[in-house]
Amino acid sequence: MIENKLILGTVQFGLNYGINNQGGKPSSKRVKEILDTAFENKIKILDTAEAYGDSQKVIGEYHRKSKNAFQIITKFSASVKFLPSNIRERVLKNLEILQIDSLYCYMFHSFSDFKTYFAKYRKELLVLKKEKIIRKIGVSIYSNNELEEVLKFNEVEVIQLPFNLLDNKSKRGEIISKAKKKEIEIHTRSVFLQGLFFKKTDEFHGNLIRLKSSIIKLKNLCCKGYEMNDLALNYVYQQKNINNVLIGVDTVQQLQQNLYSINKSISKKQIETIDNINFNETELLNPSNWKL
Repeated sequence: MIENKLILGTVQFGLNYGINNQGGKPSSKRVKEILDTAFENKIKILDTAEAYGDSQKVIGEYHRKSKNAFQIITKFSASVKFLPSNIRERVLKNLEILQIDSLYCYMFHSFSDFKTYFAKYRKELLVLKKEKIIRKIGVSIYSNNELEEVLKFNEVEVIQLPFNLLDNKSKRGEIISKAKKKEIEIHTRSVFLQGLFFKKTDEFHGNLIRLKSSIIKLKNLCCKGYEMNDLALNYVYQQKNINNVLIGVDTVQQLQQNLYSINKSISKKQIETIDNINFNETELLNPSNWKL
């Protein structure tokens, strides 16, 4: 099996996360099962962050006890004060917590952090790259305007952004193509819109009601044997300009379901229908704006 495009997100390991997460943080036994299954199925990169509670520590515990070694993306967050403010010391402390020798990517957790701190840390980050302590520098962004700004910086090699059935090619396609021309690696998140695609539409309250008709259109593209999980994941996974797709899971069963889904296909007609859904209230595609 070739290495697949999935990256396993680990925010769930350190924080209670997601609109449908009823079980809270998984136990260390469950984390081990999830990570073992991921590694066996050629998922080799984990995504974490300084701001994800004790997620980094949980990964470090796994690495300490397992022969499996994942590549790691972690993220600088200015709001995290328990780590050193000196960027070299901070990166080395992250490596110690994660029980690894180098980072696949050190990412700024937000455009705001990038804008405020990149100039300050640029020189030292490039030294860390030269020393192969960091392989790539990245930024996690939300809007297309933020991505436009980041594209002005040649040092950035990885961009992480939302991309899903509603935050789709009609919204993101052009700017992603522009980034690819600069040979930037594109990682997408929010493939299931934090679990909203699985929620029954009659349970939508507050401003989520405005998403209802678009999500019903998506649900109508599903059928017996081709569920929402298959549709949502394949729509993103099959995009040629997307290098990696970030998913988060709470259980081994969810991970296995996602691995099963990527072996299915998606029809041209389904893709066209999705691309033609142009949901204009963009702020509702950001879960931080949901009023439940």
